[in-house]
Amino acid sequence: ARIGHRSLLRYYKQHFGTSRAVATTGTNTLGRVLQQYKALGWSSELAKAASQRKERDMQYVQRMKSKWMLKTALSNNATKQMHFRPQILF
Repeated sequence: ARIGHRSLLRYYKQHFGTSRAVATTGTNTLGRVLQQYKALGWSSELAKAASQRKERDMQYVQRMKSKWMLKTALSNNATKQMHFRPQILF
């Protein structure tokens, strides 16, 4: 069994050179160059913006967590104060 339709055989038989191959991006090369620049004290504006965004997001998460903790503590105050129970239970 073969994969593909026989009407497309003319395309299957075509052989393109390696120049048509999909080139992978050089992320490792780019990373090495950026590391060298960072060692020299250079940083990109994108990296600064990303770090500021991350810091702002972390502050937001901390603020939401503190609000949640306060809400939980206040609700627990109302429901779990066994030491203030009335001494005479009828």
